[in-house]
Amino acid sequence: MADRSKTLGSLLALLLAGCGGGMSGTYEEENGLGTLEFQEDGTVYVSVLGVTVAGEYELDGKRVIVAGPNGEQVLTRDGDRLEGGFGMRYVKR
Repeated sequence: MADRSKTLGSLLALLLAGCGGGMSGTYEEENGLGTLEFQEDGTVYVSVLGVTVAGEYELDGKRVIVAGPNGEQVLTRDGDRLEGGFGMRYVKR
């Protein structure tokens, strides 16, 4: 019974560690037209040309999946950069 409790406790610790904290910070598009502001709770604020909408994001390895009212965008993390389709590049401020 003690071994089972120990194993269960270890698994629970691993699950909680995996769920804790996501991305945080602001990433600015290289051309200056937009920003992505990530909160640790899974919220992202997407601002383009002065209009801001709230969405959600999830992490999948190097991928950052941003979902909002207009659909989803998959970005790839590379250090302090995020890269998306059509040449979109964001740099962390």
